Amino acid sequence: MIDFLQKTKEAFDNTAAGFDEDDFKNPVLQWMRSVVYGIYLDNFRKGNRLLELNSGTGIDAVFLAKNGIKVYATDISPKMLEILEAKIQSNGLKSEIKYAVKSFDEIREIQEDNFDGVISNFGGLNCINDFSKLSKDLYAKLKPGGKIIAAVINKYCLWEIFFYLLKLKPKTAFRRLGKKGIDANLNGGKVRTFYFTPKQFARFFKGGFKTEKIYSHGCFTPPPYLTGFYKGLKLITKILMKIDELTKGLFPFNRLGDHFIIIMNKSH
Repeated sequence: MIDFLQKTKEAFDNTAAGFDEDDFKNPVLQWMRSVVYGIYLDNFRKGNRLLELNSGTGIDAVFLAKNGIKVYATDISPKMLEILEAKIQSNGLKSEIKYAVKSFDEIREIQEDNFDGVISNFGGLNCINDFSKLSKDLYAKLKPGGKIIAAVINKYCLWEIFFYLLKLKPKTAFRRLGKKGIDANLNGGKVRTFYFTPKQFARFFKGGFKTEKIYSHGCFTPPPYLTGFYKGLKLITKILMKIDELTKGLFPFNRLGDHFIIIMNKSH
């Protein structure tokens, strides 16, 4: 476990310097982030306190802080949080954002509790497949009625399956279906990544949380790594984005896509 955590930390440390640039220049990622922000603002209000998992360089934390929501950001990568610290200083957000270098196994060590919500964006929670400790720790950190909102990489992405089948790469097309996960490449490093259906993911939290809503996140829109499709067919991609926004909460579309967004309430 220690070796696994060290490799994950090193991989994210190595990508920290170019993380924001890669994010901002990817139009699909920017659209996906805007959808998540809409869901955040629909569920949290000014003055709420959120615990953020896998915060990265604090892109989401800064957005929320500027909207009057306090954030306690956590990440396994010290270098990611160094960039967040610079953003806190340059934006004058010292009273709105706190942070700590913490892995998912260390969340219980945070001194604060009684949070209004927990957030996790862009598949950070796909880096583990045992949620027995984390689910209990998050339950302890949330106030009654508190919410978890997580954007999770889906097991079933039709775009990925069809794209790689057309390229005659069936192993890659169905790579998400394996139970043992895959070693995803991250700036030359390897991060073990596991994929879940919304039902599987919700089951990890069934002891203390009830699923409120599931949204698809990129069912019709091509995944962020297929930026060539966007550049070549920008108008079509924007139409697909609009279709995604209109259907994201509808079954069966909300069970498919590159990611899904799940909202869970602390049940008692």
